[in-house]
Amino acid sequence: MGMMMMVAVDSDGASGSLALFWKKNLDLTVQSMSMNHIDAVVKEADGFIWRYTGVYGEPRQGDRKNTWELLRSLKTQMALPWVVSGNFNEILFSCEKVGGSQRSESLMHNFRDALEECDLHDLGFVGDAFTWRNNHHDVHMYIKERLDRAVANGLWRSRFPLVRVINGDPRDNQTTSLLSLKQEVGGREEWVRPMEILKKFEARWLEEEDCGMKVEEAWTAALEDGCERLVEIERKVLTDLWAWDKMVLGDLEKWIRRAKADLERCRWRNVSQEQVNREHILRFKLERLEEQHHIY
Repeated sequence: MGMMMMVAVDSDGASGSLALFWKKNLDLTVQSMSMNHIDAVVKEADGFIWRYTGVYGEPRQGDRKNTWELLRSLKTQMALPWVVSGNFNEILFSCEKVGGSQRSESLMHNFRDALEECDLHDLGFVGDAFTWRNNHHDVHMYIKERLDRAVANGLWRSRFPLVRVINGDPRDNQTTSLLSLKQEVGGREEWVRPMEILKKFEARWLEEEDCGMKVEEAWTAALEDGCERLVEIERKVLTDLWAWDKMVLGDLEKWIRRAKADLERCRWRNVSQEQVNREHILRFKLERLEEQHHIY
């Protein structure tokens, strides 16, 4: 019951990697993969079949059209309830960007057109609205954008009306967005079936013989610790993998957690020079703590 599966692919350049995790008892079949997507079909216990696609949009504006053509191509392959999530590297409306030059209306229009043609509608979010920041020290150069989102067609939304999208912390220019579904279980709501594009997962880990065992151990440990929400299990797996990768031991974790919480609170404040200055101080403090953690 506690075992899990995963697939991962390299993204272009320094953009990171795409990874998809799911419980082993979930009937999921990966249909196709590329540097920019992972496409899968899920079969529920009651026979209901739906589709999940994780996306990493082209980072270069001139290539952005390739992402929209990818979506259109995927749509023609299957007529199923469909949800798509990930970092699209584009915004839908100008209000989804603060700072920097104004986004070209044609770029946003092309994104909106692609979603409309694919009958994909934004699912909203819980957490920080802006999933990417350039972390500039000068408030006049500071930029933040909503690049991550989840979208779905009407059939999928009808099946999962309680969907929630949780935006993660985009520290160090990372972008993470977790798609979690809610359902009524015994009179209470529970989080179930996460699908995630993990920008902090390293595809090179898959080359290590012990990677699968480490992931399974972390997954099992999370369940034994009482973790029920899949977002908690995912955090446990990633934390253990990075510890394994860096061979870190020490007593700095509580200070790191506190520093992360301070940084998260700072990010929620309105953009001002004072806020930008404090954010960089907190990031510097956190980076130093993590460097010490690495040394020990």
